[in-house]
Formats: sequence, structure tokens, C-alpha cells
Amino acid sequence: MLDQIHLLAAVTVLGVLEQAYFLLQVIYARRVFGISPPKISGPPEFERIFRAQVNSSEYFPIFLALLWQAGLFFHQGLAAALGLLYLYARYCYFMGYRASSSKRLDQCLCCPGAGLCSQPRSP
Repeated sequence: MLDQIHLLAAVTVLGVLEQAYFLLQVIYARRVFGISPPKISGPPEFERIFRAQVNSSEYFPIFLALLWQAGLFFHQGLAAALGLLYLYARYCYFMGYRASSSKRLDQCLCCPGAGLCSQPRSP
């Protein structure tokens, strides 16, 4: 049984670590900008980091459900590979959003033309 889920479990752990990283970025931003919980408004830089983390957290349960269903009922390797691609795209999204809300998709060049990520925009 473990040989059928080890890749899915590894991607799940990586996803949880990524979510923890995003959360730590919000904690760090709160300290830098002097915003104590439960406040969620402040300088635009803080709000972008906070919003990127919330956006990522909102989609994480859907990601996990799809990852495990695809891995258990179809093909573990393909599901794990697509899961890693999703985690990379989510990281690019977070970094882009942190820089500027209009550039939240510009950072991700992982799959141009596939419709998963946008092409870089000209200034």
C-alpha cells in the first residue's frame, strides 16, 4: 500500500511546508509594518503579502483533494508531477503578488502557452 501513495504523501508534505512558508511571510510582514492581529489592513505591501497567503490557503484543500483522488484512482506519478507543477506555480504567484498585484502572474514562466500561467507582460 505504501508504494502506491509515497509520491502523493511527499507532494502533500511539500505543500504543507509551502503553506507554512507563506504564513511565516505574513508573520514577518506584520512585524515589519507593525500590524498586530486581527488587523488585516495596512500598507499596500502588507496587504499584498496577506492576500497572496489567503488566496493560497483558500485553494489548498481543493488541491489536496484533487491530488489524492487523481493519485489513487488514476496514476500516482502523473498526479505527483502535476502537484509539483501546481506548487511551483503557486510559489511564483505568491512571489509575484508580493512584488505587485498586477504582476502576480508574471513571475510564472513554467508553462507558457499551456494556459496555466500567463506570458510576461511588457511594461
